[in-house]
Amino acid sequence: MRTLTRVLALAGVALAACGSFENPAIVIDLRMIGMSAEPPEQVQVVDPQNPLGTMFDPVEVCALVADPADDRALAWSMTACGGGESRCDDPERPSKPLGGGVLEDPELAGAPQVACATLPADGDLVALLRDTIENDSLSGFGGVDLAVSLRVVPVGGGEADAIYGVKSVRYSPLFPEGRVANTNPDLISIDVDRGDGAAPARLQLGRCIDQVAPLALGPEESIHLDPIEPDGVREDYVLPTFEGGARMFTENLRYEWLAGGGDWTRAGTGGPRDGAGNQPPLDTEWESPAADQLDGPTDFSIWVIQRDERGGVRWFESCVRVTP
Repeated sequence: MRTLTRVLALAGVALAACGSFENPAIVIDLRMIGMSAEPPEQVQVVDPQNPLGTMFDPVEVCALVADPADDRALAWSMTACGGGESRCDDPERPSKPLGGGVLEDPELAGAPQVACATLPADGDLVALLRDTIENDSLSGFGGVDLAVSLRVVPVGGGEADAIYGVKSVRYSPLFPEGRVANTNPDLISIDVDRGDGAAPARLQLGRCIDQVAPLALGPEESIHLDPIEPDGVREDYVLPTFEGGARMFTENLRYEWLAGGGDWTRAGTGGPRDGAGNQPPLDTEWESPAADQLDGPTDFSIWVIQRDERGGVRWFESCVRVTP
């Protein structure tokens, strides 16, 4: 099932040489799909006389990586550092290695491959929080964000082959009263409508290799995809104001749509309301490739990344099979 992906990758290189650009919503090579933290935020009572003595809990940071063009293992490592960094490689600021390992091929391994490491609540965490506050123009007002940087490289590869990702982890004071920590969003389902008059059905989740019978499509066939949110997933939250008061907000949710081929009508949906107060569309459509781009039945991964504006992230993976 990798043949088409390699063809698309070569085609992308050729187009780039001619002045065109690859579609960022189509994943054809090593790519960071998403990073999440559990929990994404902690809110604790802070002693003004000893703010760095606040007790927090460990945080688990996980990442999903795709590598559709090659059959290979991937080495990864995570490092934590003060907010504002992306690679945690500033020698003038403290950092903390969180661990690493090797992922089997993400598409072909016998089990889903997710890179996870824990940011412990120890003395090193205090040093990172202190560094961030000292480098923050607001001195941590409203919360402190630490960065967890992820480096992924094919086993045996060098820096030119590496990709990076970063996830923010927030530590906040219990101020104003009633402030509640953020949680990661979720979905009931992703509904798929084939436009054939039948009722929408739930999209089957899981990697292509794990699905016995992925959703079957023909060439240049479109499907309509709609994320179905549970009640209360858009959390109300309160933040302090510079005047010493508080302001209430309701989260918006954004969706990023990625696939191993084909095309999207909208690769990004959701977000804040427009100036008239209208909710932006959450749904999108995916069209399968034309028959002349297929070398027999071909599986295409589909990823949906759900994000709120406070750092909450969740991802969903599915698969469709296109037969010419």
